[in-house]
Amino acid sequence: MRRLIVSGDDVGLHPGINAGVLRCHREGILTSASVCPSGAAFEEAVAGLRGAPDLDIGVHLTLVGESPTLPAERLPTLAPRGRLPRHFTTLFLRLALGRVREGEVEEELVAQVARARDAGLRPSHLDSHQHVHLHPALLPIVVRVARRFGIGAMRASRRLESPRSLRSALLTLASRRGARHLRETQVRTPDALVGIAETGRLDEARLRALLAALPEGTSELVCHPGAGDGAIGSAYAWGFGWDAEAAALTSPAVRETIRREGVQLVAYRDL
Repeated sequence: MRRLIVSGDDVGLHPGINAGVLRCHREGILTSASVCPSGAAFEEAVAGLRGAPDLDIGVHLTLVGESPTLPAERLPTLAPRGRLPRHFTTLFLRLALGRVREGEVEEELVAQVARARDAGLRPSHLDSHQHVHLHPALLPIVVRVARRFGIGAMRASRRLESPRSLRSALLTLASRRGARHLRETQVRTPDALVGIAETGRLDEARLRALLAALPEGTSELVCHPGAGDGAIGSAYAWGFGWDAEAAALTSPAVRETIRREGVQLVAYRDL
């Protein structure tokens, strides 16, 4: 049997992302939303998610690119001047040099999950912005946070698409090592991750090709739908095609491909 979790990332960062993810759940194939509790549009996201009780929720742990949840004075090494590292490469370098205290990382991640829970969300799993939770120094911290809140699943997998760059090769290695560690600690993960190589470029043709090639077991499709490339792009200059991803995820032709291929849509809570 081939089962598929369809996860929309970055909910809570921007109103356009919130709108796109909710539309793809209502009108399309999206089964899971990954929420950034430190995002500027988090409260708006929570209001929308309350109207989508069937949508599975994960916490998109954020240690890069945004402001932290905790005040800057509590995170002098992780978020000096109240800003997290701009990119995962900066965070990883600072970790390697011993310039980030792991206690601050854990405090911030606890605060993020607690904010989601306090808002009434009931997360089924954890993942992270730029996949930083898979770093060997950070994964044990994230596991402790998951256990603290009774969260039993996390994004990682032993099977990913063939690497197309050094970055994707490193992510593949980290994901495989992470999945092995997580399963040893009784944390559930999908069998495969798909769509990583298509990040920001997932259109209908690419999505239908991914669906036709899905392996046996439970896969997670990581996607980034939105509503309004211009508005989102003015805040996040990532070059993503948020509108194209939303169009693909709501396409009748995509739903027909799912039916024809015998793919079952599921969520993390079904693992």
